[in-house]
Amino acid sequence: MGGFRAKGPPEWASQPCRLASVETHTAEGIQQTVHIDKQPAYVLGREAGAVDVVLSEPSTSREHAAIVHHADGRLFLIDLASSHGTMLDGRPVPKNKPVELKNGSKLRFGNNPAATHIVRCEASGEKRRSREDAETPEYKRQNSSGSGGIVRASHLLVKHRNVRRPSSWKEPTVTRSPEEALAMVKTFREQLISSSDEQQLADNFARLASTESHCSSAKRGGDLGPFGPGQMQAAFDEGTRALQIGELSQPVSSDSGWHLILRTAV
Repeated sequence: MGGFRAKGPPEWASQPCRLASVETHTAEGIQQTVHIDKQPAYVLGREAGAVDVVLSEPSTSREHAAIVHHADGRLFLIDLASSHGTMLDGRPVPKNKPVELKNGSKLRFGNNPAATHIVRCEASGEKRRSREDAETPEYKRQNSSGSGGIVRASHLLVKHRNVRRPSSWKEPTVTRSPEEALAMVKTFREQLISSSDEQQLADNFARLASTESHCSSAKRGGDLGPFGPGQMQAAFDEGTRALQIGELSQPVSSDSGWHLILRTAV
């Protein structure tokens, strides 16, 4: 039958657009950091050559678990029916069932308590709040706090060859220079600022982002959903908060590439 790698990732998996890594911690400190943001899925296990991330714990299975990037930007862990199980933040992970990972999630594989694996990732900004959540006092307090609270934005990302992950759903290998990427973003901005009003700008932005953005959020016209302080890269977060609702940014540079940002809510 073949394992996870032979079968391929689930159909909802997608090329990631956010930075992510796994740190291995022992009593002596961080032993290694493995980046997991260059392909849709990573298999973890003990069999070198058959997995993407080798686990040194002797009780781990050959293909123990997988970390998969969802098309909506979230990150998931799947225990691949391992012999001795996987723990997420101290709780057993059900076999063959995706469970969502967050920044700081702590993983343990097999029976070895000496090694803890910590997930580091940018917030997806993709998971939508329910209508009920949006009505809670806490959400309203955050949402009304201006520069320090919850904001919402859409973006159009153009990558270049110097970003840490020079690939995307549009281009398996990005070869353009930073200068070429900036020129593209400037051209897109010129197209957008000719919009007659805020609604037309929003509509035009969504259409353009859906075909030209290198982020998986292109599937939603660039919409990143609501996000709070520290959930995005600093340059992106600051660029968003400097805008008025309905305002389009100048080109913004981050570790992911060049962005155009349209702030859509407080």
